[in-house]
Amino acid sequence: MIPSFDSLVPSLSDLLENKISFLIVFLVILISSLLYIKKRSGSGFSIANRFFIFWIGSKDKSESELIDEIIDIEKFNFQYNTRALSKRQKINFETWIKKYELDFRMISKLKSNFDIEKLKIAKINKIIPTVLFIAMFIPFIIGFETFIIAVKPAGLININDTGWFWFNKNEALQYKFLGSTKNAWVITPESCSNKEKIKIELHKDTIDTICESFSSKRSLDYIDKLIAKQRTFFGAVTTFLAITMLVIFKITISLLTTYDARRMVFFKVKRYRKKRI
Repeated sequence: MIPSFDSLVPSLSDLLENKISFLIVFLVILISSLLYIKKRSGSGFSIANRFFIFWIGSKDKSESELIDEIIDIEKFNFQYNTRALSKRQKINFETWIKKYELDFRMISKLKSNFDIEKLKIAKINKIIPTVLFIAMFIPFIIGFETFIIAVKPAGLININDTGWFWFNKNEALQYKFLGSTKNAWVITPESCSNKEKIKIELHKDTIDTICESFSSKRSLDYIDKLIAKQRTFFGAVTTFLAITMLVIFKITISLLTTYDARRMVFFKVKRYRKKRI
């Protein structure tokens, strides 16, 4: 079942009281932060540089030294999310932005879709983002279904190939896609006291098996273990599908941003040339 607020708060308190667990969480956050900075800057050089400055101290900056030039480029890459390799590329980029009055915030989101050497933005086919957007609904729908199975406090079973149904100590309920209960048959321990009144399209042996299972400790223990396995397996599948959907979504947004950025540059350059005439 989904954890309630009352059970979640003690879990967090126990985590903070456990020094080892707290240390692990702290290290994960620290490493994740460093990896993020490394990804933004393009290398781990700026991290190492700041580490040495912290212990040794800073020195007067001299533009004649290569290390200072590298630091400037690393800082530039972090701020604009680019992959400049030289000061020339940095200066050309800044001149290009100022000359045509371009939206640098939009361009900083392009990443690999922007060639800083040629100052060119990748050409995007409008069909690709559309296909990706539609494809994103596949993991969403499947993930929604696996989420229902993961949180459902009942085991999903099949008896005598009569179809899948939910089962726990309270009821047996016909399984339907996306959790629908419309026109679904249901059997409860109370209804089993008078089986003749159970009017559903199930074989009599299946109904007998379900009714006997309500009072069988072995069957109920099996269902409890099955529920635990369902939560683990389908919870992992749901997480994977959610990540897949997020990746597709980010790629789609990136392509749309690239398409908009290319149009923006086209109109800005066109307007600039008209003013020059």
